Amino acid sequence: MSADALSLHAADDVAVALRALGSGETLRVGDRQITLRADIPMAHKFAVRDIAAGQPVRKYGEIIGAASEAIAVGDHVHVHNLTSRRGRTRP
Repeated sequence: MSADALSLHAADDVAVALRALGSGETLRVGDRQITLRADIPMAHKFAVRDIAAGQPVRKYGEIIGAASEAIAVGDHVHVHNLTSRRGRTRP
């Protein structure tokens, strides 16, 4: 685990920012080096691998929803590109 982000399971598609992270910042998540493509607010998710539209998205080893559009490594993952399995969903 990095001091900047949390990813608990090898199958996770996203990591959670433990502090506000800036676009262009590069950090290590597990064995991956990720360069962020957007500002990531603290406690928000970012992609640690490319995710195709319609594919499940995993966090902490669990499917939390599906990508509503293609998501690239380092992209912010939130309601604008994730249809949640819990709570709020996109129309």
